[in-house]
Amino acid sequence: MRRGQLRILAAGIAAVALFAGGFLWLNGGSGSADVSKTVPNSGTPGASTGGTIGGAEILAKAPASRFAPAKTDLPVGYTVDVPDTFTQNISTFASGYLFTSSDQGNQLANQWQIVDGFQVYYNPDGLEAGLLEGRYYISAEIYLFNSVAGATSAYTYMDARLASGSEVIKTTGLGNESDAVKRVSGTVGTTNVVKAYYRYIFRRGNVVAIVQVAGSDPQITVDRARDIAVIIDDRILGKRDNSIPTPIPTPVINVAPTPAGTP
Repeated sequence: MRRGQLRILAAGIAAVALFAGGFLWLNGGSGSADVSKTVPNSGTPGASTGGTIGGAEILAKAPASRFAPAKTDLPVGYTVDVPDTFTQNISTFASGYLFTSSDQGNQLANQWQIVDGFQVYYNPDGLEAGLLEGRYYISAEIYLFNSVAGATSAYTYMDARLASGSEVIKTTGLGNESDAVKRVSGTVGTTNVVKAYYRYIFRRGNVVAIVQVAGSDPQITVDRARDIAVIIDDRILGKRDNSIPTPIPTPVINVAPTPAGTP
């Protein structure tokens, strides 16, 4: 087996380990300390006022999953959508909705020097029926870059991409840069209630995060997306515990030195 193949295998094993650790983190882990909740109970109105605007340009370290919102941060009535919750790799990142093609995604990923990514989805109890009771779907994408400069370039591109075809929403800022957009599409279940999607994007140092909430319009507001973003930013800043409970050790594969002249 060649060195390149071993690198790929090692990366795959590491990704499984990171996913497992991240999943434990999302569900609160075992014996993890409860943290004060930022997200209000379902249906509770009000502006999102927490968080840190401006401040340090943090150079955060992987894994990205440790900055994701945990189930204990949310009101009662949400479960992790397991199939859509995973550690990102170049393939999943480059082929995502942020790019017009996987070729473009690969080119920009290398240009920005992305080093890690993670996404989590939460479903409300009752799914579509839950939206009529004030709950909402939640997703969070967290991307780590090798430098603040790379993250800044990625944020600029992603912000413009999200704004295309959407309504830009004025709301309270967060982190070193932030923005929010709204899009209305379809209805809730078989009802005539319009479904709204809010995305809140922000950058903190070398991290870019995108939060989306989807619910019934006008019950859902951009503030609920910002609430989730505040949790992520607080973890990046170390204001909330960002250690992964009961971490699973990453297997180590020792590769013997390649003799001179070996292809």
